[in-house]
Amino acid sequence: MAGNLTVSSLFTPDMPYADALLGGGTGIEFGVATNGSFTPLTNKTSNLGKLDAYISHDGTAKITEASTFIQTFGTNTGFAYGGGDTAANDFVTMRDLGNASGNSKNNADGNSGGLWREMDFDVSDTNRFDQATRPTLVYIHGDNATDGIDAPSAFILKADGMVYDSGGGTETAGTVPVDGEIGASGDTVLGDRFHDQMRIFLPSNFSTGGTIQFEIVYLFAYTI
Repeated sequence: MAGNLTVSSLFTPDMPYADALLGGGTGIEFGVATNGSFTPLTNKTSNLGKLDAYISHDGTAKITEASTFIQTFGTNTGFAYGGGDTAANDFVTMRDLGNASGNSKNNADGNSGGLWREMDFDVSDTNRFDQATRPTLVYIHGDNATDGIDAPSAFILKADGMVYDSGGGTETAGTVPVDGEIGASGDTVLGDRFHDQMRIFLPSNFSTGGTIQFEIVYLFAYTI
């Protein structure tokens, strides 16, 4: 039976994200995004910068149907909103950014927007977040106004991101990974964690400043 998911900032050992959030509570702080770029940012021209999250669980058997979506801040956490507008408006902002987004991996044309997900753990720096050529592994929340914004439209976690520690903190692909399945601790076949990679993009014409807050949700199923 699976019980709890951990969203870790480290591959190993687990270090659950606990950044202090405006309004109270803890979660993930993506940092500051500027128009025509993305966050986290290391080098825009070289397509460098990403937020890593490692998804694992404490069950004794695999979980299935693992997927992810975004929703209005405070819906599940109950945290007080501390952003610059309202929680409802922030969700609409994120959805609409994704819906209107271009597909430039490093926002070279200034048209990319919203929360993006890269689901191949060992993709090259050059190809990372290249939604234009890798649409089955790079997803944009709010794309088509409907994708990744609720449970029915959640993005399945892809096999290409399923990994395990093969020794000394070496991140290794599961030998026979499966979309949406994360094994119990030590599972080398499925992998025992999913390596999630994220960026928030802002188009050049973005005009809503201030802090934006929203919730990232991970879903899964298990057998009792």
